[in-house]
Amino acid sequence: MANPLALIRSVDYVNVRHVLVMQTGTIDVALGVAAKLRAEFPSARIDGVVRDDDAAQVGPNVFDQVTAVRWEDRLSILRSLRAERYDAVAVVLSNRGSRAFRVLPYLLRTGNFLLFNEHLDYFPLKWTRLPSLAQHVSGHASTGALVRWGIERVVVTPLAALFLIFSTAWIQVKALARKRRA
Repeated sequence: MANPLALIRSVDYVNVRHVLVMQTGTIDVALGVAAKLRAEFPSARIDGVVRDDDAAQVGPNVFDQVTAVRWEDRLSILRSLRAERYDAVAVVLSNRGSRAFRVLPYLLRTGNFLLFNEHLDYFPLKWTRLPSLAQHVSGHASTGALVRWGIERVVVTPLAALFLIFSTAWIQVKALARKRRA
């Protein structure tokens, strides 16, 4: 998980040397973020994580290293990305595009989060801006919504999946029993 001090410390813009751009919106915005970061941090290494479907749209000099990720591979990619130390992770706050990787940036080892909007304006994520993070991941701008969203993903969704599996199995067992009686 990201360093909790990343929410408190100010960004040391002079010493940013390694930045990761995580595609959490459309690929066009992610490419714009990379260009903006190249202008802001000309000597920094800028890596990118993009959806496998969008990897063909990435030009040769946009990122220093591109990682194309399929939904199924997100956990193995997370392990390899956690081995890296990023000075900053850039995240696009958008309701358009892929929602598949919205949580991944916050699980990486980084000192700072740079949150971008679709107009390529950005701000560092700090504890005073938690409602902005809540809006990004849950669609509601409150810290309570952020907590509810996390509980839903960790507890409710797996329980609902188990309920559906057992319900389907029960229906199949009942159907098999009816066949045998007939």
